[in-house]
Amino acid sequence: MTVVDTSASLTFRAMGTEWWVGCDHPELLAGMEQMVRDVEARLSRFRMDSALSRLNRERQATDPILAHVAEAAWRMRTLTSRAFDPTLGSQVARLGYDRDFDDIFESADPEPTPEDAWLDIRIDAETVRLAGSGELDLGGIAKGWTADLVHDELLSRGASRVLVDGGGDLRASGRWRVGVGQDRAVDLDGGLATSSTLRRTWRRNGRTLHHLVDAGTGRPSTSAVVEATVLARDAATADALATAMVVAPERVMGCLGAIRASAWLSDAEGNEWTTPDWKEIR
Repeated sequence: MTVVDTSASLTFRAMGTEWWVGCDHPELLAGMEQMVRDVEARLSRFRMDSALSRLNRERQATDPILAHVAEAAWRMRTLTSRAFDPTLGSQVARLGYDRDFDDIFESADPEPTPEDAWLDIRIDAETVRLAGSGELDLGGIAKGWTADLVHDELLSRGASRVLVDGGGDLRASGRWRVGVGQDRAVDLDGGLATSSTLRRTWRRNGRTLHHLVDAGTGRPSTSAVVEATVLARDAATADALATAMVVAPERVMGCLGAIRASAWLSDAEGNEWTTPDWKEIR
């Protein structure tokens, strides 16, 4: 994602990706990096001391941020009929994505068969409980949710023009022109996210795998869509919908209008198409 407009900004690496935070008052940026790192410390599945790891290990954890993000993820799971599904954490790990992406190496191990796991979730105030044998993976939606959190904090401090980019999960106020793909741009005032099977890939037993797993098969998605960019009201919603549009576009297309979201899609041959209300600047 390319930011065309610029203001005072902050850059750093967290949650396994690059962050860019910009606003019209540079003095307000203090503490934003730490805010992102605090969320990462709670929601990383690669840190054994995180609230998420504790939840998956002990099947119960009390943490306000974990509860908020888990609730958002479960809501999007329902909306997309499991095209976006945060319950596939153990299967993603078994496929080889069981550590920070930068630390994954090529493996000759055979691809594991999908496990017969299920997961249900109960949220009571700040306490999250799991039933079943699966694991919760908040992955991308946590990035989007954190981008929304930083955005809202900057607005509350007095900024009027804000853009937060967490590895392609964007949240903006005040209209920012951002590039999408090779030759497209949008004026963003809301949330935007891109999901792709062409990034975050690794090799296992001679095959290229990716992290977007289809809940129906337990394997990396093989739909015709290889990349999707979604515009939505916030970054968390956009992230979940972008993932869902890659995994099962036919299941998700019908729900976009109801939540005022739009999408740009691409297949492996480079064919592109958009939903009717997608608005871009050429």
